[in-house]
Amino acid sequence: MSRLCFGTYAKVLQNVVQEPNDNQSIAATLFGLLDENAYVLPKVVSKLFNFKQDVPKALVAEASSARVVQGAYNYFNEKIVAFLNPHNKDDLLPLMTQLIKDDVSITDEKKAVLLDKASVSPLNEFLADTFLYAIHRINKAPIEIDTETGRERNRVLDNIARLQDVLATLPSRPANLAVPAEVEADELIYVTELLAAYANAEKLPDMSKESLDQHPKYKNDFGRRRKDYYAAETIRRASRDIFGDKDPDQFIVLKDETYNGIIDVHSQDFPHAVARLNAVMTQAATIRTDKCLLSRMPDWIGVSEKKGVCHILVNDRIIKGWVSNE
Repeated sequence: MSRLCFGTYAKVLQNVVQEPNDNQSIAATLFGLLDENAYVLPKVVSKLFNFKQDVPKALVAEASSARVVQGAYNYFNEKIVAFLNPHNKDDLLPLMTQLIKDDVSITDEKKAVLLDKASVSPLNEFLADTFLYAIHRINKAPIEIDTETGRERNRVLDNIARLQDVLATLPSRPANLAVPAEVEADELIYVTELLAAYANAEKLPDMSKESLDQHPKYKNDFGRRRKDYYAAETIRRASRDIFGDKDPDQFIVLKDETYNGIIDVHSQDFPHAVARLNAVMTQAATIRTDKCLLSRMPDWIGVSEKKGVCHILVNDRIIKGWVSNE
């Protein structure tokens, strides 16, 4: 709900005056009418502009003095109107009058007086009268009271509750596909590249899946990599079920985001292929994939899924495995 007060008045003015027009400068100019030596601490100005504090009582009291009332028109003409930005000063009157019209707490009689001033009087007179009225009004945002509990409403908790309601409408993350005991046909490319990486690290001509029993650390690594692959494959299939043929394909977006996040690391020199594999996976775990809608769905895209997408990139020949061709 719009309301007229010091903070809203100052913000409207701030948009149409020449620089410097930061919060401190605007406050100094406006309060200069009340006390030419007035200095308001920056933290107080911040609270005034963010509706967390009322105007200091000493300044409000000065606004009713004969000196201020009699000098207001001339002050606003010299200090405000003369420094309006020529490119957008025409926005001032519509914005300020709309602020008055929208404030349901202003009586109809007072609205009529102010709006009549806006239409028939010089701009400096309208701005001065409106300011002197606004400065007497409560600036601090009113506290919302929960009608059921009688307690102050916590807007943050309210927003979190609404967010949770929205998230509850989104599809739940599907359970991960089980990792088959035997390597499936659609795994052959990335599995072959993993085995080649292990052989490269050990300076062997090749390494088979069956020989992994002789290399426990690679056997454990192999099991983790397959688990990651199936975590990503779970998302790929679920994405197809949810989004269908909708363009763009969200899993392709995820692959593109992952590729762009890892390719610079993948292209670096490493002592052996497993070092490249580990570096890329470390990078994959940290990249953001915000362009993909799947990343915005709770619990869908985590570290395992991001690593698994790397193996899908190998499967799709988008990256050429882990052994350097140079």
